[in-house]
Amino acid sequence: MSSQQGSHLFVLIHGLWGTPQHMGSLKESLQHYIDSKENAIFLLPSQNSKFKTFDGIEVLGYRALLEICQYIRRHNDLQECSDHKRITRISIIGYSLGGLVARFVVGKMFTECQEYFSGIEPVLFLTMASPHLGIRFFNPSNSLFRTILDPVMTVLGSNALGKSGRELFIANRYNDILIRLSEGEFIQGLAKFKHRTVCANVKNDRTVAFYTAFITNHDSFIESGNSVNYTFENNVPGTGYSNIIPRIVDLTRLDPKNKHVIENKRLSLNGKLKLYILLPCLFLVFFPIALLVNISGTVYRYFATIKYRKMIKNGNLPNEFREKVGISDRLETYVSATYESILKENESGNDGDLEDDDDLIQNGGKYNQSMSKIPTMDRNSRDKKWDIFIQKYSNIVDEKNMWYKRFDDLPFDNKRIAILKNLSSLKWIRVPIYVKALNAHGGIIARRGIDEDTQPTSLASIQFVGQLVDYLTSTN
Repeated sequence: MSSQQGSHLFVLIHGLWGTPQHMGSLKESLQHYIDSKENAIFLLPSQNSKFKTFDGIEVLGYRALLEICQYIRRHNDLQECSDHKRITRISIIGYSLGGLVARFVVGKMFTECQEYFSGIEPVLFLTMASPHLGIRFFNPSNSLFRTILDPVMTVLGSNALGKSGRELFIANRYNDILIRLSEGEFIQGLAKFKHRTVCANVKNDRTVAFYTAFITNHDSFIESGNSVNYTFENNVPGTGYSNIIPRIVDLTRLDPKNKHVIENKRLSLNGKLKLYILLPCLFLVFFPIALLVNISGTVYRYFATIKYRKMIKNGNLPNEFREKVGISDRLETYVSATYESILKENESGNDGDLEDDDDLIQNGGKYNQSMSKIPTMDRNSRDKKWDIFIQKYSNIVDEKNMWYKRFDDLPFDNKRIAILKNLSSLKWIRVPIYVKALNAHGGIIARRGIDEDTQPTSLASIQFVGQLVDYLTSTN
């Protein structure tokens, strides 16, 4: 793309309990890899941080959408913003719950905000570890421990995480937004994007299981109790990886009969003492404190959002939004009055950056030291490798694939069956990623930033995604 054709806005939306800083490592990777000709600019919405993420996908979505509209208007209305710098393309990346918020935003972009987006081309929609089919625990091995634990976690998750938690678990008909997000304007909005991509952790994601992030009713890792033996892609596209090649699992080579042997390692006396101390602290101290904090946040946000829930129930929130955004010059006033927050102006000319750049500057230095310069590579050779990879993972859940037939369907309820059917009507690039971490959910985007303690597989993950995004957004 020529820079004369305008700027490309990348919107990065964080997840539950998150802040914009959680998307910092991914943003740095995108800045490093995306072709300078793309004239990329970045916006990390900041009005849905921490406890506010409990407010429900609809409220979160409108908040994010307001920030995006305000940013586009401010950017394009600058007197010094010449035509070749105006925003003409948009890509949206969501992490965890942020992926669902992004899907809400996409549905409203071209309906209630069409004045803002009528001249903007939707290019890439990408999510990482996002629960597109909601959260539900499965226990195919009928483990007694899981039989007891799963209902407890379901009750806690759907009650201690506010309205967002109830929506993620699709608790009842009043929290069915995940179904609505797969229909009507929302699925039509997704269809407008040139590319749709999901990245899912295959293992160790304690928050979002593989099947729901991958948009499938097959989960060989749950079915096998994570004992299925898997191999990684030998010819992963991309160059300049710092430590190791990204661990993309080759699903076509999965076989339920081929399992790895888990060694029973005996703990030393010192290890046993640490375990005996850690477990009581975990269940008697840390877990109750975390539960209390979440319940307190749920109660607080319940009262803080009474007005918005009434507006949603009466159908007034969309009407208010349409009235104020797109045709009114009082957008910032509306944001302040409606959501009790003021959009932060950044007059330095670096709009859309994180709220606190000091940490990013430090991490950015370490990050660039960890990242190799991209070796010069023939573009045709590069494109051919990416073409082969994308072709394979655009059809990876095709029932013609043998791996898909080797594993049983998960026992979905009717709601999840409907969501899966609707989302599967679109073409997706599905990428299964292995991140070696105690909890891969944060590792897939290097949520804590990049430093010497960052797992190599986590760094490789964001480097891979950076190059994937560069390829998808720079090809015609």
